[in-house]
Amino acid sequence: MNYIKELNAFYDWLELNELSPSAINLWYALMHINNKAGWVETFTVAESVLCVKTGLTDRTLRKVRNELKQKERIDFISRKGGRAPIYKIISFFSTENNSVVLIPTEINSVGSVTGSVTDSVIGDVTGSSTLNKLNETKRNETNKATATRVNYFDEYMICFSGQPSAIQIQEINSFIDQDGLSDEVICAAFKKAAEVGAKYPYARSILNSWAKKGVRTLADVEAEQNKFKQQKNRQRKGAIRTEQLPGWFEENENKPNNVTPLHPEETEARRKALEERLKKYKN
Repeated sequence: MNYIKELNAFYDWLELNELSPSAINLWYALMHINNKAGWVETFTVAESVLCVKTGLTDRTLRKVRNELKQKERIDFISRKGGRAPIYKIISFFSTENNSVVLIPTEINSVGSVTGSVTDSVIGDVTGSSTLNKLNETKRNETNKATATRVNYFDEYMICFSGQPSAIQIQEINSFIDQDGLSDEVICAAFKKAAEVGAKYPYARSILNSWAKKGVRTLADVEAEQNKFKQQKNRQRKGAIRTEQLPGWFEENENKPNNVTPLHPEETEARRKALEERLKKYKN
């Protein structure tokens, strides 16, 4: 299963099919979990885990799970005894495998599930053993590929503690398909936003800037960062300030001193005149 192709196909499917926001949220969560599991045919996950990942209540979770089943986007088997349900995501591309394995209605009997599996094993022990080995080999190969693959969906959840919306997925895919940015570059922008405590809009502004500058790979990101640091260092070196005196100060300094000191006799006469005035005010 190709994660990006499935997400794109799901978004296109939503344009023609009505699905509640909670059901969309659950589908993204199941895709994320199956990706972590290495894209297995079926997988189990506790309802409590899904409630944490989606923020849905138990009642709402069961309701939208049935909604996804009716829309043929997933299939599942409920089990008693506190055991986690068995899920299967119905791929948009692998239609040839969508009609096997799971019973089309919800099963609440563990015995029914066990019986159907037992009948299958008894029918052809040798064939089943060979098939299991092939499936195990394929699963191991998928897990190795998953471990080395960078997935922006997972990075989004790590950096922003949630799942991207359908519109955000469309924006991110546009950066990849139209602007040529690699998944690694997308993840790098997410990390930069998370480092400063920002959300997706900040990462989007980074991606817009990189797209305009022709950044396509992690090597381009590193080169752009080095260029930015060099420019910043040059600005710091050129920012050494030299204090400049105001023009009025220089004008006053350059003016000749035209003040003529008073003669001592004139100074004495002015002092006596001032004393006479003070006496009149006192009287």
